[in-house]
Amino acid sequence: MNKSTVALTLNDIVCLSEKRRAILLYLGKKGHTIDELTEKMNMTAHSLAPQLKTLRDEEIVVLKDGIYELTDIGQVLVKNMYPLFETIDILEKDNRFWFTRNLSVIPADLMERIRDIGSYRLLEYDISEYMFDVPVEFSDNFKKSKHAMCLLSVYHPVYTEM
Repeated sequence: MNKSTVALTLNDIVCLSEKRRAILLYLGKKGHTIDELTEKMNMTAHSLAPQLKTLRDEEIVVLKDGIYELTDIGQVLVKNMYPLFETIDILEKDNRFWFTRNLSVIPADLMERIRDIGSYRLLEYDISEYMFDVPVEFSDNFKKSKHAMCLLSVYHPVYTEM
């Protein structure tokens, strides 16, 4: 483990540096060379070196034949990082929306899977304008979708006809 005078916790390593977190998530798929890492991270090898050194010192990443790979501990960390950071990405994308809503009405099992929303675009409309009509942008996107899941707080008969 870390031989430096300042002891880093795993939490510090993963959460306090966006660069280290990005490196770990990128290495979660497979090992990469320094050139691949610098290209993906859009960084120079010089600026990447301290992050890689920290990860190697803490035995989260290992360098084998010019390829940076996750250790067994690194694999466990990254596997468990994905759900957390995917959830954070969803909530941060439109935090004004998420943090001003009463989410307690959403079943707990759905809230636990909020990261499954994936890539989305928030469409907000003034309900007074669309009391009896569905917004065209919504219906067009809905018709193009290969798969859709809805959670509606208002029932409107036209939704069953799409």
